[in-house]
Amino acid sequence: MSNKPIFVATHPRACSTAFERVFMTRRDDLTCVHEPFGDAFYFGPERLSERYEKDEKGRIDSGFADSTYKTILERIEREGSEVRIFPPSVMVLDD
Repeated sequence: MSNKPIFVATHPRACSTAFERVFMTRRDDLTCVHEPFGDAFYFGPERLSERYEKDEKGRIDSGFADSTYKTILERIEREGSEVRIFPPSVMVLDD
């Protein structure tokens, strides 16, 4: 297997979860991290979504109110040696 990272992006509603499942069948070789940036996107201080903008209690109760894109990448780096990103924000780590 190549040691080069791979980045693949798709548009919304592009069957990316089905694409991810192909990699999930290789559990001995790869570890999938499903939508890792969702916590920062919806709940964190750098959030880009307006979904919980007026629901501070909901953001805090989620347990992810302090999640940033940096802290998520740091967690993924601790859990695996190489990060591979697949659509829309699916990560696969080389074991």
